[in-house]
Amino acid sequence: MIRLIISVSVYFIAYGSSLANPLASLLSPENLALAVVSEGVEITTGDDGQSISIKFPASDQNVSIKIPLPNGPQDWNKIGALSFHSKSNTTIRYYFTIWNTDQKRFTYSVHPYLHVPVRIAIAGAYWRNIYMNNTQFKGHWLSNWSNHIRLDEVAMIEIAMRPNQPVTLELGHFTIHDTTISDDILGTGPYVDEFGQWKTLQWPEKVNSKEDLLEVWAQEDQQLNTSTASGFSQYGGWKEKQMAGTGFFRTAKINDRWWFVDPEGYLFFSAGMDCVRYRSPTRVEAREMMFESIPSSHGTGTDFYLANAELRYGDQAYFDAATNNNTQRLRHWHFARNWAKKQNKRLRSWGFNTVGNWSNQSLWLNPEMPFVVNLSFNRSGKNWHRFPDVFSDDFIKQVEAEAQQQCARYTDEKLLIGYFTGNEERWPNRYFIDLILNDPEPSATQNYVTKYFHQNGDTQKTRQTLTELLARKYFQTICDAIRKVDPNHLILGIRWAGGHAPEAVLKANDVFDVFSLNLYSFQPRPDLIKRLHNLTGLPIIIGEFHFGAAGRGYAPSLVQVKNQKERGTAYQYYVEQAAAMPMIIGTHYFQYVDQPVTGRFDGENYLFGFVNQQDIPYPIMIEKAQETHQRMYSIHEGTTTPTTVRAKVR
Repeated sequence: MIRLIISVSVYFIAYGSSLANPLASLLSPENLALAVVSEGVEITTGDDGQSISIKFPASDQNVSIKIPLPNGPQDWNKIGALSFHSKSNTTIRYYFTIWNTDQKRFTYSVHPYLHVPVRIAIAGAYWRNIYMNNTQFKGHWLSNWSNHIRLDEVAMIEIAMRPNQPVTLELGHFTIHDTTISDDILGTGPYVDEFGQWKTLQWPEKVNSKEDLLEVWAQEDQQLNTSTASGFSQYGGWKEKQMAGTGFFRTAKINDRWWFVDPEGYLFFSAGMDCVRYRSPTRVEAREMMFESIPSSHGTGTDFYLANAELRYGDQAYFDAATNNNTQRLRHWHFARNWAKKQNKRLRSWGFNTVGNWSNQSLWLNPEMPFVVNLSFNRSGKNWHRFPDVFSDDFIKQVEAEAQQQCARYTDEKLLIGYFTGNEERWPNRYFIDLILNDPEPSATQNYVTKYFHQNGDTQKTRQTLTELLARKYFQTICDAIRKVDPNHLILGIRWAGGHAPEAVLKANDVFDVFSLNLYSFQPRPDLIKRLHNLTGLPIIIGEFHFGAAGRGYAPSLVQVKNQKERGTAYQYYVEQAAAMPMIIGTHYFQYVDQPVTGRFDGENYLFGFVNQQDIPYPIMIEKAQETHQRMYSIHEGTTTPTTVRAKVR
């Protein structure tokens, strides 16, 4: 039931002309009376007639308000932009969706900053044909990975959430513009302090001075000096089980259970940490007012984690003002050496045995722990949403050159587990065959597709076969190029987002040594894992998963739990449930350090790390990781039962 309270003031600044604005009466009492509102949601109208305050209850399901467009469906094919004002009392994301008369929807995930009033502006091109993905704006960020819908009859706007706590969201001044318009921060700030923390909030572990930092760092150093991890080989393998070693990592199936095998022959389950690195920049340009103090940096951004880390790991002898480039390089070398030494010590103490994807080169150019490498192919040249012209001679030459450049240095490296060849590719779900077929520019792959359809017909079945042929050609070309340079290491394949790719594409992954996927959920679903294994016949590694909590000014991440304690519980449950599955041989957590509270390059500002931006570990995460990593080998062997304790969400 909709609840309307008239003449309650809501904080917004008026914008735009209501006379020419087709959404001017969207939030009028008359139009809101036609809205469909979930049970428990309360709507309060502003005294300006242009704004509302929505109170969402805590819920395990989506709760929403669906508002029809005033005066019937509208044609948005030529709009310059849609803008509206937004302010939230939490960082939990909400969903802004449009529906057309075909009942097709198009959704933006809106990630607000805490108590920061903003004008959100979405350009017409993003509605029509440009993929936004994740995009950072001044005082918020947006996410949309969907395919576009028909816009000539947009019928309804929906605002939805699934919050684990009550949320008050203020919205208003919905405006259609003829031209593009800039987003803006409508508050004054500052919102972030000198250490990169949300200024207006307090919590027990908050750093209030440089002395606070030095004290807590000293305490951690003392703990690390007395911490040991036992029962593991020099590579992190399980000392209780050994078979013949080959000098490099490989895979093996033993008693119907898949394993990595380390270079000495010990069975190995890869417990990895992604993004172990000291650079964590955030944008400053055009939003300087957000920051109380901005650490010195280059370009348009700043880096609070790096500034804090330099205070801890920098060699003071080299922290005087640099007089020349050689001094700067030496200063950085000392810092990177000191930083890498501490991170290796941390990871080993916490029971991790793998440095995961996108970590700093100081950890794998002179490695102390097993690691993986993410290779980059097809960044240029002919492609359709990153699917390359796989039948062209230029593509083959390019891939061989890229493999030589990236892999040659690792041929004899015993600590390298293997290579990932891509990450969350989107081309399988973006009509890439039609893009190839209808491309006005001729290509070798277009000739292949045209000839294939001429010989076999264009049907759903032949398209599935063609999809597998194209994908297999792509993957096999890359594998051949890598193995030509480096026959010693595993090829871990593409890290698929949730395993969501057409079956024909998934089957073609059997050319790799391992099937990889990023799987954000509370546990790896057994039905999904079994299906992927049956399609490919390969062991499986999970390249990304994580758990976050709203708080301290941060968004709660893709998989949200109640609080910090529950993040540790969620980590243990996920890894132990994964280890219990015979076909899973590793789990890599994303990521090491919390993202900047004001967002990384694409806006993400998740609290999900093992370490915060002040280089202080989260004790509950460490405790649960150590316990889990001591148990994971016997769990994977099948002699220990995984935990059944699930994390609380609310």
